[in-house]
Amino acid sequence: MNPTSKYIITHSFWRHHYEVSTPNKTHLFHVANSSMTPGKPDLTFHASTDSNGPIAGVCKFRHFSSDSEIGLGSPSLPGRMEWEYLHKQGFTKRQFWFRMRLEDGSKQTFTWKRTHSLGSGYENYKLVEEGSNNVVAVFSSGSAFSKTTGSLDVYWGLGQRFNLMALMSGLTVVERARRARTSAAASAGGGSRGCCRRGRGLLSQDLGVSWRFVQHFDTFIVRPQQIYDFKSRENPRRCFDNF
Repeated sequence: MNPTSKYIITHSFWRHHYEVSTPNKTHLFHVANSSMTPGKPDLTFHASTDSNGPIAGVCKFRHFSSDSEIGLGSPSLPGRMEWEYLHKQGFTKRQFWFRMRLEDGSKQTFTWKRTHSLGSGYENYKLVEEGSNNVVAVFSSGSAFSKTTGSLDVYWGLGQRFNLMALMSGLTVVERARRARTSAAASAGGGSRGCCRRGRGLLSQDLGVSWRFVQHFDTFIVRPQQIYDFKSRENPRRCFDNF
């Protein structure tokens, strides 16, 4: 089955933002990715090429929860903002569901599920309509060493609002999984504080790039973009400055 809509998602080196375009390279969204700024959405979809353009939607990751809030519209127009909720199903399943109003006025529930039979990447998800079990969209991940995060194929013509919700919820699932892997890698590297010792190295999965091993400091702690040398407590250095 050929998709009715297809979206290509790429990311910057540090994953500070994503870009969404069509297969013919028509740019659609600039997605600002923020995990450290209090009060700021984790993902902000701008209908432009940078963060200065109008906002089409936002995603907020709930703390101490696997659920997320997805707002369709601009926060500058709160009265017209429509909020949907992406819920994780169970503790062990990699499934996430949301219920939304479609353009015909009906409400329907959709669930993202891991799939090995659909998609072209190593971590793929299918979006299934509740009741009929029809696959309405597939998110295929990019390769591990590519700047292509993945692609979204939408197979049902349920309207632009649904397409935006599928795109936002799919990228939310992928980004939350990436952050979880980053956190787990940091903890495995040196306990709950993320400290590592000389010679143990750091598997650089943190920022989704091809990592080398970092072995040049007596003791260091992993932080976004920087490694701090606790021996001198001076001159924080970029991860790849000495490579």
